[in-house]
Amino acid sequence: MIWFLRVVLAAAFVFFGLVKFPSDPGSPWVHIFEMIGVGQWFRYCTGIIELVGGLLLLVPRVTYLAVALLGSAMIGALLTHLALTGLQPASAVVVILLLCVLTIAWSYRSRAA
Repeated sequence: MIWFLRVVLAAAFVFFGLVKFPSDPGSPWVHIFEMIGVGQWFRYCTGIIELVGGLLLLVPRVTYLAVALLGSAMIGALLTHLALTGLQPASAVVVILLLCVLTIAWSYRSRAA
């Protein structure tokens, strides 16, 4: 069961990472990262973290690294929603992704003990 969650979560993060790269001015990601105010480089950085973290979820030996990357990214996204962009339906997706990452972390910790 945990492998199914890992594969689905990996696919989700790879997808969300990849959709952050196009610089089309009509892209919602360009607009969101403009609202954040750090710069578009942060959009690319976030996309890379999500893409790499998603792929690392599929490698059991580096699960801890994937969980650290993705958990940090989701906590940052949630804090950004709370402080800058406001709560919206996408905020629920962030919470769900964070809970899934924490579930994998818990499963990994249980097996390592």
